[in-house]
Amino acid sequence: MRLVKKIGRHTLEALSARRPRHSAARKLEVLEREATPHVTVPNLRHLEAAIDWLKRAQDSSHCGGVAWGYRARRPIRIDLPMGWVGPYPETTGYTIPTMLRYGDLMGDGDSIQRARSMAEWELSIQLPDGGFQGGIYGELPVASSTFVTGQVMFGLIAAHQRFRDELFLAGARRSAEFLLQCLDEKGGFVAGQSHFCDAPGPKTWEARTGLAMAELANLVKDDQLRDAASRVADYTLSTQRNNGWFENADLQDHEVPLTHTIGYILEGLHGLSIALGRHDCLTAMQHTLDRITNLIRDDGFLAGRWHKDWTPAVDWCCLTGSAQIAGVFLRAYEQTRKPEYLESGKKLLGFVCFTQDLRPGVPGLDGAIRGSYPFGGTYGQWSALNWATKFFCDSVMDYLQLEPEELPDKDEQAILR
Repeated sequence: MRLVKKIGRHTLEALSARRPRHSAARKLEVLEREATPHVTVPNLRHLEAAIDWLKRAQDSSHCGGVAWGYRARRPIRIDLPMGWVGPYPETTGYTIPTMLRYGDLMGDGDSIQRARSMAEWELSIQLPDGGFQGGIYGELPVASSTFVTGQVMFGLIAAHQRFRDELFLAGARRSAEFLLQCLDEKGGFVAGQSHFCDAPGPKTWEARTGLAMAELANLVKDDQLRDAASRVADYTLSTQRNNGWFENADLQDHEVPLTHTIGYILEGLHGLSIALGRHDCLTAMQHTLDRITNLIRDDGFLAGRWHKDWTPAVDWCCLTGSAQIAGVFLRAYEQTRKPEYLESGKKLLGFVCFTQDLRPGVPGLDGAIRGSYPFGGTYGQWSALNWATKFFCDSVMDYLQLEPEELPDKDEQAILR
């Protein structure tokens, strides 16, 4: 009976793809089937197309926040919104540093002003306890999330440093107070879990939340906050296995974590190693990178979920995770000059570049990074995601600053130098 139901659902989904409103998703899936995956060399065109999409995502929300993304198709029997989806506090927060960096890199004042609008919107929705809500703004439940709050802190800190507005710093301080209330002595966030988290207990991907705390601690010279960030680092390190795999590393299923949440861990450890001067965080990050290096296919494909023995759990790629981990490899190469890190970063990022559609057609998809490859993979299924696109922008900028000869002309090279 279960097999019959599975076949029936598969048939209905195939028929649903023929609906006119799903035509954009159908065309993308046809293109994916016809194209052979390969490593595409990142260039300025990839970056500009992704930034343009982020700007359209912000414009679609009409409030300063950045839309969750764009959904081109939805599963049968599930009432999800199509097209542009509402603004997303979590990822709007950490898109602010990306827009500021791009604005400086390219002399784009519009990106800088957009970053300020994002930060002002975040302050306008900050909750009384200092936290920020999980999920799409306007949806229920409205409750502060530790991880979301940490990610918004990155934006508030960057906005304060750029615009010297004390309101942004005050917002970041209030967020830090909320985080301190949720953190236990071992460095795990035992309260303030997002309602999206089905897996119980503290999460190791909160290492990136610890990094936000460390950055604020260094900015305002707060020893209590710095100590708390160090405890987060301790907790994260305590969960790493001998083979580089991390426990408690997913939102739903710790047995097969996403490369996206693994990417959060690696980003957090890399940043904590710098912010706190902790070599053990750098060593742990490198240990996992060394393992991942051997998992990347020659065409740059990296499976989206992994078992504890580093065997793939799915046959699709989480493009967000690949974009994030590519950036970690490139930043690790800057520190270590290990050639395998540069090569791994190029392969992962080059695969994501291959999936980016640069041809004009659907404004909600053009230039964006999608949730999964193939498009029907179960992470961000049939959707373009703002955080996938944000991390892609970060990693392309990392790459272009390492490899300026890849830029189209000398004038653009001079800007990036």
